Amino acid sequence: MKNLTNLFEAANSVDSAENSLHARFITLQEERTRNGEKALRRKELAGQLEVPEAALIDRQCGLSSIRLKDDFAGIINSLESLGYIMSLTRNESAVHERKGCYQNVSVKGPMGLVISDDRKIDLRIIVGRWATGYAIQEQVNDGYRYSLQFFDQAGTAIQKIFLQAESNFDAYQTLVETFKGDYNSAATYSEIADQPEYVDSAVVDKQALTNEWQKMTNVHQFFGILKKHKISREQSFSIVGAPLAQPFDPALVEQLLHDIAETDLSIMCFVGNRGNIQIHTGAIETVKKVGPWLNILDPEFNLHLLIDNVASGWVISKPTEDGNVTSVELYDGAGETIAQFFGQRVEGQRENTQWHAFTQQLLAQTKDAVVVEQMKVQGA
Repeated sequence: MKNLTNLFEAANSVDSAENSLHARFITLQEERTRNGEKALRRKELAGQLEVPEAALIDRQCGLSSIRLKDDFAGIINSLESLGYIMSLTRNESAVHERKGCYQNVSVKGPMGLVISDDRKIDLRIIVGRWATGYAIQEQVNDGYRYSLQFFDQAGTAIQKIFLQAESNFDAYQTLVETFKGDYNSAATYSEIADQPEYVDSAVVDKQALTNEWQKMTNVHQFFGILKKHKISREQSFSIVGAPLAQPFDPALVEQLLHDIAETDLSIMCFVGNRGNIQIHTGAIETVKKVGPWLNILDPEFNLHLLIDNVASGWVISKPTEDGNVTSVELYDGAGETIAQFFGQRVEGQRENTQWHAFTQQLLAQTKDAVVVEQMKVQGA
């Protein structure tokens, strides 16, 4: 561990006297301390300072960092050597944390895939959208915390990998020394220019879209359908309607997770961003609401949903060679995907009937709530 500390001290060459962001960061922290305000996460601090989160890391604000080479394929292929780690993937409304070991890593061109034998680490990586990566040392109550963190060109987090007590720290040091970059200036960030443009739903051929949806034999064909019609996921849901896509009351998500936690049902939970999708497969145990966050708090899997950001929920049915696959999907007010839930799928077998029953319960409860509201209006 001493060698790691020395490695970060030797690499920490940012002159804080010439680092205006670092000075602003210190001033903000001091002001918040004087005012007795609670500590903020780095992403929240970056928002207050009006900079990307990656900029705080690059300029050594509250931590020591080493910027890595942009050989992301090489780095990803080296992660198995770290042993047991925690992988974190998030978007604006959800945080997905999964512990396990990297295995079966495959990176081909701009895409990567990781599926460990026990499926604890299950990732779909869009490597072509990764821009900067850092090794990080942070002071914590019992010493230092070490991680690898990766960002897109706007400085938004894609994936963070945190070492655990069981991790191989020597392998981490070797990885950092191998991929340490040689940079003489601060990293720069720019707005994302490759955002998709969608047509108006009114010009979409509903019948053609519905026919193509119904003829799917694999859920992955859905992406091609969206691309062909130049529409978003939520646009497609609204256009095809029931029984393929049906809205439900997002307020029911909390009870859904509680109900699942009372069973041994194995589910799949997807959370992603533009550079990575992280998947949990397994049963869930502890569901707890804390402030605005709805949480799954299990030993090796944590999910944090910013429930107030969930603007819409959908129960989606897609045909496959093994029968229909049903998902529960959450979206924010801008139509961005927050999280998706499935029953665990086994190739060649039909969908788990218990999972399907839970999805239909969501729809029934939503319908009942609508009826109650209508009766209230009529009685007013």
